[in-house]
Amino acid sequence: MIIDKVNDIINGHTSKNSLYVFCVFIKENIAEIPRMTIEDIAKACYISKGQVSKCIRNLDYQNYEEFIYECYSYLDSLERRQLFIDKKLSLKENISIFSDNFLKNIQYTQKYLDYTQIEELIKNIKTSRKIYLYAQGDARSLIYNIQRELNIYHINTIICDVDLKKEYSFTNQDLLIVISINGDTFHYDKRIIQRLRKTKVNKWLITCQNDINFCENQIFIHCLHFSYHVYMMRYIIDIILLGLQM
Repeated sequence: MIIDKVNDIINGHTSKNSLYVFCVFIKENIAEIPRMTIEDIAKACYISKGQVSKCIRNLDYQNYEEFIYECYSYLDSLERRQLFIDKKLSLKENISIFSDNFLKNIQYTQKYLDYTQIEELIKNIKTSRKIYLYAQGDARSLIYNIQRELNIYHINTIICDVDLKKEYSFTNQDLLIVISINGDTFHYDKRIIQRLRKTKVNKWLITCQNDINFCENQIFIHCLHFSYHVYMMRYIIDIILLGLQM
């Protein structure tokens, strides 16, 4: 997802070079970008058209059209985000409704849990030499939590960069866990998915989307309602981390 790539650049750069300036502008004006020409962006960032094109390639997009499409895709994902608050109700009433629905979704997801799969993944985590984690969008914040928890057990854990530009020395003793809540990564970032498929490493996918065929080991999270996908993903991850205590 483009916002993850932009954040990686902003967080990883200390000097305000053209790429940094470009990414800050994109982040602050993402809603306007699809209506802007490459000349508009160059003028707004005080850089040349050539520098804009170079920045776009640095973000792993082949051309301006692909870059604009990714901006559209990100904005589309924002529009599909679920809002739970009814402004006509009090905070107490909203919390009560949310809690009731949350509990129903937890019970539904738990009912269809494949405990054999969960136990196998936990076993793989415990016995692997190194754990690699990959996610985009909302799921990316979750893998930072996984890394923090695995560090407690002295399990070597690496979070892959969004574009997979870095060289990773995968071996058959390692484990790659890919998290995609709604499958957006598989829909919008097919080039990234091809890179993930080609990695010669033991792979696991955790997702709420049941029509994805990525690898042999896939945990599909059954959800009562799609608006609770993010919460059910957090629930499953917490269960996996809890299982590491056994």
